[in-house]
Amino acid sequence: MHRTVDAPRAIVWDVITDQELYGEVAPNLSTVAVVEGEGEGMIRRCVDANGNEWTETCTHWEDGQAFAVSVHVESSVFHRRFFTRMDGEWRLSEDDDGVRMTITFDFDPRYGPLGVLISKYFEYIAPGIIETIFDRWEDEIRSRMADETRTDTDETRSNRGVNALY
Repeated sequence: MHRTVDAPRAIVWDVITDQELYGEVAPNLSTVAVVEGEGEGMIRRCVDANGNEWTETCTHWEDGQAFAVSVHVESSVFHRRFFTRMDGEWRLSEDDDGVRMTITFDFDPRYGPLGVLISKYFEYIAPGIIETIFDRWEDEIRSRMADETRTDTDETRSNRGVNALY
């Protein structure tokens, strides 16, 4: 899924790579914390709204462009029940109207042919979760843009005051 925002790419990148913020904006999570490293190889610990914990490793980091994580399925009571593999990617690209944010999840369900039901269920619930993430990210992006505008305005006023002294 994707959404386009009219905002500076640097701010959008800072928002989507703010791991702790992701724990706040994703409605299925309660916390996300980096436990080791940064960029590719980073390990983050996630806790869902039901208290289930797992770790994920960043498998790809392209600064300003994209990052991907792979869930340590074996460390997650929830994930290992349903999946043999679960990966996610967060990507930015240019769009006519601004910066396009894209979130994709790729997974292999357990249970052979019955895994189709798991896939269908995940495909049913994922769009609502992702839309909520996009909504909350947009709120944060607007907030950071407003903070940046206030800072620029304060600096301009401050510089005018200094120039008036001379």
